[in-house]
Amino acid sequence: AKSELDLPMGPPAAPVVPPAQVPEEDDDEDPRDTPPPTIYGEEIDSETDTIIYVLDISCSMGWDSQSYTTLDGRTSRGPRIDRAKAELARSIMGLSDNFMFNVIAYDCGNRQWQRSMVQADDGNKQGAVAWSMALSPTGATGTGPATALGLADKDNMSVILLTDGAPNCGANGDSGHRTMISSANSQGAKINVFGIAASGSYRAFCQAVAGDSGGSYFDVP
Repeated sequence: AKSELDLPMGPPAAPVVPPAQVPEEDDDEDPRDTPPPTIYGEEIDSETDTIIYVLDISCSMGWDSQSYTTLDGRTSRGPRIDRAKAELARSIMGLSDNFMFNVIAYDCGNRQWQRSMVQADDGNKQGAVAWSMALSPTGATGTGPATALGLADKDNMSVILLTDGAPNCGANGDSGHRTMISSANSQGAKINVFGIAASGSYRAFCQAVAGDSGGSYFDVP
């Protein structure tokens, strides 16, 4: 004979599974739900969650003092390089931690913050900002080699170029720099160029570099 423990106690209750649990987990794990990088208020698309910033630190970046907002929200005055560094720092600090990034500064030579891209965690972002803030204007403008270096990592699909004008070292004329950049961009990365107080032929060069890659050009103060 069956014991009382063997007797059915009524129909089993249906298991309760909160339907929102699975979507919430998926949302948390989906890197595409994180905000895109921004700089000067512009959203920057990167299909591989990578970004390399290329900053012009040539002598002319020390010209033209204007008002700008510092990283901590104060109003200050400074030359082009100070204004650019403030926007660069804001952009770096706003990166989602799923991004990989690096910073390159250039005159006629190149200076890389790291040998290759690193994760945008808090420590790396703070380190990149400190390194960038210590840069000073010097030398002439080798845009082609610096941008080509930013394209050397073929996993990178987004370059942000911050410059105030036309190059004058490292390649033969504007066309030589454009050719160098295009040749380096075998992965088809987008180069978004922010022309800092750029005008005339300087501005035209910046627009051409962006257009060659399918990127965008923006005039900034």
